[in-house]
Amino acid sequence: MTKDLSPLSNGVQGAANLNTKLAGINHDLHVKTGLMTFEEITSSYKNKKCISFREWLQREEQKKKWTKDDSRTAKSYVQGVFQTNGVTEEFLFCNIDFLIRDIDSQKEIQPKLEGLWNKLITWLKRSKELGTQLVILDGQNRIKYALAPFRYDGLPITLRYNGEEHINIKYEELEENVKEQINNHDFRVSVVTSGDVTKVVDKLININDGEPWSEHERRDVLWTSVSFNIAQVSTEPLVKKLHTKTLKHIWSAAYALDKKGVTLFIAEMLYFLRNGDKGTPKSLTDMYYAEDEKIGEQLKYLNSLFKFVAQNFPVTEASENFTKETYRDLLIYLSMLTNTKDVSRSKDLIHNFKLSQIKNPRLLLERIIQRIKSKLADKSQITPFEKGGGELTPEQVKALPKEKVVWKVANAKPGSYLNHHSASQRVDLEARQNLFVSDLNEIIDTCIKDSTLITYDGRRVTKQDRLMAEVKYQNAVIEGLRSDDLGVIGYELDHIKSVAKGGGTDSENLDYIPRNDNRRKGAN
Repeated sequence: MTKDLSPLSNGVQGAANLNTKLAGINHDLHVKTGLMTFEEITSSYKNKKCISFREWLQREEQKKKWTKDDSRTAKSYVQGVFQTNGVTEEFLFCNIDFLIRDIDSQKEIQPKLEGLWNKLITWLKRSKELGTQLVILDGQNRIKYALAPFRYDGLPITLRYNGEEHINIKYEELEENVKEQINNHDFRVSVVTSGDVTKVVDKLININDGEPWSEHERRDVLWTSVSFNIAQVSTEPLVKKLHTKTLKHIWSAAYALDKKGVTLFIAEMLYFLRNGDKGTPKSLTDMYYAEDEKIGEQLKYLNSLFKFVAQNFPVTEASENFTKETYRDLLIYLSMLTNTKDVSRSKDLIHNFKLSQIKNPRLLLERIIQRIKSKLADKSQITPFEKGGGELTPEQVKALPKEKVVWKVANAKPGSYLNHHSASQRVDLEARQNLFVSDLNEIIDTCIKDSTLITYDGRRVTKQDRLMAEVKYQNAVIEGLRSDDLGVIGYELDHIKSVAKGGGTDSENLDYIPRNDNRRKGAN
């Protein structure tokens, strides 16, 4: 650090002063601004003295933007920095001691976010032990994909010096006097040193990192329980793998991965459970502040639903014909099947189930996805047109060569499943449910017949079931199959074949075993 950026020595007192009533403006944050050289910034990043935390307060890393076309954007950025005499670039950091101190105090102020605070504190303290002093809030992409690669990874740029233009010159190839100039090039650095950590969000959004924040990106970094829980769903390892690997192709535009499109999609599913549609930008933001009794259970259900799909998704169905809206359909139909509290159309099904009653999840998902694709492929929903001409009757279609007949989704008949699949407003989501009820009932009927779905709850053990298992245990003792006759005190009821693998509560599948043995087996 140079100039005003000396380490914070009186941070605790500074933070305390914010709580006193001062004449004039009462500031939410105290920020110190100074200069750091190119050498200092890149060395600090390389040595992990300054680090970024993708899951907190930041946009997704924009790797594609900075590295596409042979890193054209990164090269242009570095060239522009060093061909300018003076300070034009600014970075925003946060002092790690301030973060640890203030987040500790937030536990008492906002106990509903204890999970978030604990996660941040654990990460920050571990990082500090490893030598971290600053957390990057704005500028992570410029450092990671441009400045650091130029210094350490051989990123070449075009640079004019000594009266000549040097094309594709690397840092290590520079003459010593030029390298010294670059090392000493100054960047403006602001460091948040004290105040209210929740106000960092406003500071961060106002600065931007290369381009304006979308409304959802702003919403996604709010310090609310809803925001934290949605982030937890999206970062669960299997869920994240499904979205960023298997289904990577479905995210684009407002739903792009680098625009936090996955959390937008999850937020819309939460809104659907609460209101029956995907919401508007304003209503989604309002939902992020919700604290009603229902939202906790709805978030818990949503977490279970996404994990269930991620664990059992049939990868063979993830073709280019599997779209974001197909995925939305799949989740809605599973919600109709398993969530009678929140999804009104679930009452139209011949049977409802708990997720634990789905014995062959992959097969169920396959059947639903294939039925969706089948309905979308049905040409009877489309009004055919002659190539270069007008609308055709069925007889005219038969009379014309195939290449003369045009079938376009844009010409889907009003009220058809295909027509409502091209949009996702309330009327469309309602129609998708209405028009799929009979299909879902057929799938349920088939799945019950082949035991893909069971109509009893394999995890629910009645008193009668327990009594039958105890009698079975005692009979085994009498017959000499058990060596002890001390009864089942200290023993626990066990599913011989786990519920997850299709085991039920029939007497043949229940047995009393020592408590320690049952705990070793884990949840089943």
